[in-house]
Amino acid sequence: MTPISQSRAVRGVAMRLLAVAACVALAATLWPRDAVAQRTMPVDRRPIRIAVFDSRRLFDSIPGRSEVESEFALDQAKARTMVAAASDSLRLALDDLVRADERLTPREREAGKLHLRARELLVEQMVENLDVVIQQRMDELRRPLLVRMHEAVRAVRIRLGYQLVLDRAVGDGLAIDADDTIDITSAILIELRKTTAGHVPVGAGRGAARGLASKAGH
Repeated sequence: MTPISQSRAVRGVAMRLLAVAACVALAATLWPRDAVAQRTMPVDRRPIRIAVFDSRRLFDSIPGRSEVESEFALDQAKARTMVAAASDSLRLALDDLVRADERLTPREREAGKLHLRARELLVEQMVENLDVVIQQRMDELRRPLLVRMHEAVRAVRIRLGYQLVLDRAVGDGLAIDADDTIDITSAILIELRKTTAGHVPVGAGRGAARGLASKAGH
């Protein structure tokens, strides 16, 4: 091989080496750094801590519930008494029409029946309105209590270091059985009593419940 040929061969090898080096450098700049970081990042192998609680027990014992519901029950009874009185009045009017039937003209008899039917429809409407108002009031009653309960569950979960809390009272099959050592119902109840102390005074539901009877008559 002549000196010229040898010089050309060396230059060719050098060019190929430079090309390979350039490819490696380019690949290093394009390779996602996150992928490298993910390879070297340590995996958190700590187990997920799970706890359970019983929402029915909490709701039965939540502070303020009994006072509000007792006031609501009193006004609910008044509304039902009003409907019962309207029904009794309708029956008396029907008895009067029956006793006076022989003395009435056909026109008076027909007018009496139409009047009774109108009163009967009014009583039926009162009953329907009462059922709707009662359900609305119960929803209003439960909503703030449930909000406080959920806030207490979250506070206890964070304080005790749990990542997941399941409700034993919910029939979704997620908490069919659990050891009592992971039941935090008592801790949540303590949190509820602490955070709601003085928050729901006795008779808080009196003003809202007082409108049941008047709404039922609309």
